[in-house]
Amino acid sequence: MVSALYDMPSSAETLHRNGLALQKLLRDRDILFGDELLPTYSYPFLLAQEKADRWAERAERLVASAESFAHRIVRDESLYNSLGLRQDALDLIRIHPGYERICVLCRPDGIPIDDDIKFVEVNCDSPAMMMFLDIVTECMLQLDGFSSLNKPPSSADRLLQTLIGCYREYGGKNTPNIAIVDWQGQKTRWEHLRLAEYFEARGYPTVICDPRALRLRDGKLETNDRRIDLVYRRALASELFDRRSDVEPLLTAYRNGTVCMVNPLRSYVASAKSMLSYLCLNGATDCVPRTLLLDNETARETVRREPSRWVLKKSDSHGGESVVLPDATNDARAALGASHSAMWIAQQYLDVPQLSIPEWNGQTVTWSSKYYNWNPFVFGREFAGALVRVSSTRLINICQGGGLLPTFTK
Repeated sequence: MVSALYDMPSSAETLHRNGLALQKLLRDRDILFGDELLPTYSYPFLLAQEKADRWAERAERLVASAESFAHRIVRDESLYNSLGLRQDALDLIRIHPGYERICVLCRPDGIPIDDDIKFVEVNCDSPAMMMFLDIVTECMLQLDGFSSLNKPPSSADRLLQTLIGCYREYGGKNTPNIAIVDWQGQKTRWEHLRLAEYFEARGYPTVICDPRALRLRDGKLETNDRRIDLVYRRALASELFDRRSDVEPLLTAYRNGTVCMVNPLRSYVASAKSMLSYLCLNGATDCVPRTLLLDNETARETVRREPSRWVLKKSDSHGGESVVLPDATNDARAALGASHSAMWIAQQYLDVPQLSIPEWNGQTVTWSSKYYNWNPFVFGREFAGALVRVSSTRLINICQGGGLLPTFTK
């Protein structure tokens, strides 16, 4: 893929020098994931512009379908129940956020299939890495042999525009005080810091806080005596549902419409993996592989007859957890059993493609084969850049030991 589009530096000396230079550039800017340097490689993922445009259009169309169906779910309680969504969250799901869109900040997970792509998940709840994508891209363009690559538009710019667009639709007329809200100690906390710096540099006062640190004063949300107008929610909706007594000031302000929160809590329904089965049934088969709800014996027996065809996933899960690949027989039996008491899906298995990436092992440069997927950002209705995640295993997730590459076009 890359060699046809770009003359990649190939000498061991240059590859080694680029690898060390990239690590230093990232370390100087505190681009960390947890306590370690963000895993990435001095290697560009390139797409021909025509293919990149086609994949981006496919991602936009998928999110548009999810948006339409999410509105139906919010209105129709029987449909909501059929997806196995949380009953204890329905009152929060039904709160109108002050703007119409449900799928505001999204990042689908796409599996390339030759020139085509299909999306196996739709993260419309709390996607991350758009700021780190920008910074890794900037750093890579400083490496030997990389300066001729076309710098993609900033994903963080589009993020900020989308946040402010929601705030204006909500009715906010002032320059909002922004709170980036997530639980203390998250691995993504370093990206929060870089985002806060980015927002501040563009004139938007920003704090980072744990949702438990928010308080109400005279009906207004605040933290450390600073009024909060716009909450950029990075804490997962399901975690807020689990700990609602701990975050009642935030939920009260959201319920009363005294704060604008993006993503809205109702984005939880669009991120549920069970929704993919309904997208398949309603015309999105060119975007999504065949997906079954494991809520009946017919569907379970379909999986038992051809176990090598299916990936099993718990609908309400994240971070690569509760995903069973076709060769994990015992885990598949356990998942089918668990599907009697919780919503699981079976999704047609797609072969995960691989690419070769240079790695420095301390003595020599070797080319390692990595599995990869393509993860576009769709903010509002529009494509907003894409990252590639790579891993030594077919279960690709940065939380599970994967790495990040920017997407360039040529």
